[in-house]
Amino acid sequence: MAITKEHQDFIERVGALAAADMKKSGVLASLTIAQAILESGWGKSGLTVKANALFGIKAGKSWKGKVYSAQTQECYDGATFTTITALFRAYDSWAESVADHSALLTGAARYKAVIGERDYKTACRAIKAAGYATDPQYADKLIQIVENYSLTVYDGAGSATAPAGRPGASGGSNDTGGTESPANGKGTGKMNASEFIKRLQDVVDNHATLYVMGCFGAPLTGGNVSRYCGNHSYNKDPKRTALIKAAANKKPPVFGFDCVCLIKGILWGWTGDASKTYGGAGYAVNGVPDIGADTMITKCAGVSTNFAGILPGEAVWLKGHIGVYIGGGKVIECTPAFKNCVQVTACANIGQIAGMSARRWTKHGRLPYITYDTAAETPTGSATTPAGQPATSGGASDTTAAPAFVVGDLVRFTGSKHYASANASTGPACKPGTAKVIGTYKGKHPYQLKAEPGGGSTVYGWVDAADVQAVGGTSAGSGTQAAKMRVGAKVQYSGPVYRDSNGNGQGKTVNGAFTVKYYYPGRKCGVHIDGLGWVPESACSVIG
Repeated sequence: MAITKEHQDFIERVGALAAADMKKSGVLASLTIAQAILESGWGKSGLTVKANALFGIKAGKSWKGKVYSAQTQECYDGATFTTITALFRAYDSWAESVADHSALLTGAARYKAVIGERDYKTACRAIKAAGYATDPQYADKLIQIVENYSLTVYDGAGSATAPAGRPGASGGSNDTGGTESPANGKGTGKMNASEFIKRLQDVVDNHATLYVMGCFGAPLTGGNVSRYCGNHSYNKDPKRTALIKAAANKKPPVFGFDCVCLIKGILWGWTGDASKTYGGAGYAVNGVPDIGADTMITKCAGVSTNFAGILPGEAVWLKGHIGVYIGGGKVIECTPAFKNCVQVTACANIGQIAGMSARRWTKHGRLPYITYDTAAETPTGSATTPAGQPATSGGASDTTAAPAFVVGDLVRFTGSKHYASANASTGPACKPGTAKVIGTYKGKHPYQLKAEPGGGSTVYGWVDAADVQAVGGTSAGSGTQAAKMRVGAKVQYSGPVYRDSNGNGQGKTVNGAFTVKYYYPGRKCGVHIDGLGWVPESACSVIG
């Protein structure tokens, strides 16, 4: 049977969810897809559009979730249909709807014959016989849908993507390439933070984008344009619709994202392939669920309002919005604000950056779908592993010993490579020469160096311990001066403390000897003393 691209997209989206769910619930994927098609009208029913409900499950007294009131037709006598108004279960996503559908079937004894049944005809008849629907033709309609659209291909391996050999859809299928996970390019597994940041930066640097609600990287071409203009009330606003249409069918194409869909799209394998419906992403694959920004932050580990120890690759969040911290005080976010696209902004919790839009976030946390191979940026100069940072092994450096040099030391860099993080596996070439230590971390490449002007080097990154030597015969650990500003140093200070390292929020005046807890070289108030607050480095005397 001929199939439209719109119907094909619906089947692929629901099919991915149903096939993955079948592995856990035993509910035949083809049955789930057929029910979704029949009961949601291909996703266009009011219940689906407004409540993400694909199956029209009524909300009884035991239901504690969201509800939606809608009219429905029931046939109580086997012949006459009656229109009634009923309360239906509502969800935050289609994934939740599919999961609840299976929970309903597996949790009720009357559906016992449905669970584990591998023959679609038997399953369709069993669910009707158990009283799922009052329509006397319900089973026959489901069977016809399964056969018309070859839905049994989803019953094979139960993969989260369309099984190999599935008939291709005309006009752009969204084949994610089998069961291999795009998360790390090597099969199922978490994406490394450095790779995650690299892919986000690629979106910024190499692709035209536009903020489109509910879009996880679809090219704004062909049927995608009308789809996204009509799939959400935000996009239906005349001004937003005009922006989407103005971006349509460009060469090279413009890709649509929203804030949380940028994160999901990358983790779902987005590649910027304009020939694919979703830019190469597969829906809800790689163990990453379809959830909103406010839910995603609740899934994170180490959630904190203190941005001093944030790791590159962490999520940054404020109510209704989410982005990703990429290091250097910067965030990549997709927002209708500022440039109305995927963009780099300054994390105002850390500091302003000249010429860059800034936003203050409420919380940050480590995404459960990411392996954090990047080092915390603060406390700068800390020789200890940040909280929650996985231990590492391998590499030429001794990852258990304290660093020989401290932040602020001038050193001789003798190597030829620097790295984006302390545990990165590859890095670009650079020139040797004089440099300054700007960070330390117990990793494969324990020193973060920045080339000194006139010193001959081009280093700016993390380097191997074997490539760092003392300058002018100075022994390791002593620095180039008797006493250097660093984390752990004892300082004498008299004056006011401030709320942040940029000198905002003047507080009480203190006087005495204090220990440096955090250190941001070059900032107005870059020294944090004894948990009291931030103070100017110029007003501190290092005494030990």
